[in-house]
Amino acid sequence: MNLYRFIPALPLTMHRHLWRSFQGATLACALGIAPAQAQVRATAPPPAQWPATLAMAAPSPSHAPAPLQPLPAGVELGMGADALRDAVPGAARVPRPQRLAGGLAGLWRLEPVVIAGLSGAQTFFFSGRELRRVEFVADASDLADGGAAAFGALLAFGRNTYGPETAANDPSGSYAAWTQGGLEVYAQRVPAPRATVRWVIKQSEGKDASEL
Repeated sequence: MNLYRFIPALPLTMHRHLWRSFQGATLACALGIAPAQAQVRATAPPPAQWPATLAMAAPSPSHAPAPLQPLPAGVELGMGADALRDAVPGAARVPRPQRLAGGLAGLWRLEPVVIAGLSGAQTFFFSGRELRRVEFVADASDLADGGAAAFGALLAFGRNTYGPETAANDPSGSYAAWTQGGLEVYAQRVPAPRATVRWVIKQSEGKDASEL
């Protein structure tokens, strides 16, 4: 068969396909690369399109709980609601605020918060326009020790920070309180009917520990 007679009879698209194949084979031979290898390299996706698993091979660092401290970073008793929102952007307005004696209302809440290894909610109580009380409450009913270890960590922190505590131990739970300057701080663990651990920092009102 005469190739020169056959080629002109081919459609235009076939002419272009044969010409591109011929060019590719010629270029591969000139570079010392097999045509199949040249085709693989030509069709391989750029690095940005490689599987995402390659870029994610290194595990992301875990977020450890923040170190135990009297109040969240940037929060001070006596500050206003705007300053609180700036210091704790994740705090949300409480639809039905809890109300306590002295006109205190738990207007803002942040959760989840991890304190002493327990995950719970932190509520910010205002009286008038000032922050007067910060309360952390965690459900420890799923823990084998009912939150005993967490209460121990709070007790140790209180002793190291504020000195000897005013303690109360009875069948209803464990309680430790400190007073320093204008602050009143207490840790509480109630084992029943549902194990609960509480950590409270509030402005002093001149009351004794039994009234906190």
